[in-house]
Amino acid sequence: MYIAGAKFISLMDKTCIEKYKMPEIMLMENAAESAFNRILKIEKEINEEFKNITIVCASGNNGGDGFAISRKLYNIGKNIQILSIGKLSNMSSSAETNYKIAKEMGIDFLRIEKEEKISEKEEIEKILYKSDLVLDCIFGAGLNRNIEGNYKELIEIINRVKEEVEYKLVAIDIPSGINGDTGQVMGVSIKADFTISFEFFKKGFLKYGVEKYTGKIYVEKIGVPYKFYNEVDELASFIDEDFVLDNLIIKEDYSHKGDFGKVAVFAGSNGLYGAAYLSTEACVKTGSGLTTLMCSEDLQKILAVKLNEAMTCLYSDSEKMNRIIEQADAIAFGPGIGNNEKSSKLLEEILSKVKVPIVIDADGINVFEAKFIVNNNPCIMTPHLGEFSRLTGISIDEIEKDRIGYAQRYAKEKEVILVLKGKNTIVTDGIRTMVNTTGNYAMANGGMGDTLTGIITSLSAQGYDAFVAAAVGVYLHGKCGDSIFKNKQVVNASDIIKRIPKELKILYNRINK
Repeated sequence: MYIAGAKFISLMDKTCIEKYKMPEIMLMENAAESAFNRILKIEKEINEEFKNITIVCASGNNGGDGFAISRKLYNIGKNIQILSIGKLSNMSSSAETNYKIAKEMGIDFLRIEKEEKISEKEEIEKILYKSDLVLDCIFGAGLNRNIEGNYKELIEIINRVKEEVEYKLVAIDIPSGINGDTGQVMGVSIKADFTISFEFFKKGFLKYGVEKYTGKIYVEKIGVPYKFYNEVDELASFIDEDFVLDNLIIKEDYSHKGDFGKVAVFAGSNGLYGAAYLSTEACVKTGSGLTTLMCSEDLQKILAVKLNEAMTCLYSDSEKMNRIIEQADAIAFGPGIGNNEKSSKLLEEILSKVKVPIVIDADGINVFEAKFIVNNNPCIMTPHLGEFSRLTGISIDEIEKDRIGYAQRYAKEKEVILVLKGKNTIVTDGIRTMVNTTGNYAMANGGMGDTLTGIITSLSAQGYDAFVAAAVGVYLHGKCGDSIFKNKQVVNASDIIKRIPKELKILYNRINK
């Protein structure tokens, strides 16, 4: 499933019409058919019959979709009422055609005539109170200004009556009032139970908190030629099980520990022992052949007895440390290592020496400087929003308006793979972009980032392409959390580490079926 914004969707429509000679009314008919079929499936899904259906249509193509959906529902015996708002003179020819068909079929219409204030308020409320289902077909994904006047009043009426009647509310393509690119509420928005989006998952749906307006989201195809996707720049897509299964490296029976990669982990400092333990142990449980924690003497005394399957190496043993760095297939740097000049110099030294994947997290991100050259290294940076804000100098609020865009631009400029953590973690190298589909709120506690660092580093050492290692890593991390969440309200980092081998086995078993 692809993720796109309003401009790209306009390009898709234009290309289909002009290049592939697909009439606009054909695309509208396909959208209406897809929405119609999904509505029937929703009925079964929630075990409710939608007998009385109100469809709210404006004069744009989103309204045209609504007029087309109305006749399909009317033809199977549903009681249909259309609330029509906006100037009829503004309709596209396709929307006008479907409007006229619905009128000629005898479907009931209520026209909202005045632009400033609704005079048909009582009639509208009477219709809504009798509704089992309301379809929102007012504005599409291209909305870029605040909703005002009678449109604002109508949306407020629909939301208010819904609280009293509890009818189901389905948004067609996007809830009216949500910006398709940023997810911002443009003054007011429909609060849907379900959203039926066409062809793409809208970029705006990734904004934190937007789900209270979208409800459950379905993405339906409308007949866009597959060839179109091969002719455009690479689109963002979701990291799902199919992607992971396609990219898992098959292990040979005769493999030995040297085939599964050597990892060097630079983590931990006085008082921050847990970060070092979690990141190192996650490397081990994800399957790296040899894992060594590089640490101070104090840290070694505490962790050497806990890390049964991993080794330790003192910073003071420079000869051994340099040998491990030279032989490493991947390096992790940062969890709990300390935000200081010593850490900064150590990171700069490592970046100048090695050409293997290096995963930079936590304090590693804090000490990362613009002068550091990473183009010889497949460098994976894993900031959360706060760290990314400090890296870029851009406020969190601003980043949240376009997480994908800011992540892509930073990754491309710095020539790194960026893992922007959070709900729907983004993985991008500036060209390829993927959004994670796993994980849950119960994972929001200390040590999760350290564990993710270990998982991604281990996969990188085992021979995965750095981008794929990051994408598979965030999926596996979240999948572990989802499995644990089925039985536990709080998911800790140590729970994730214990679960990693089992989730990997489940994935490999699915390949072998």
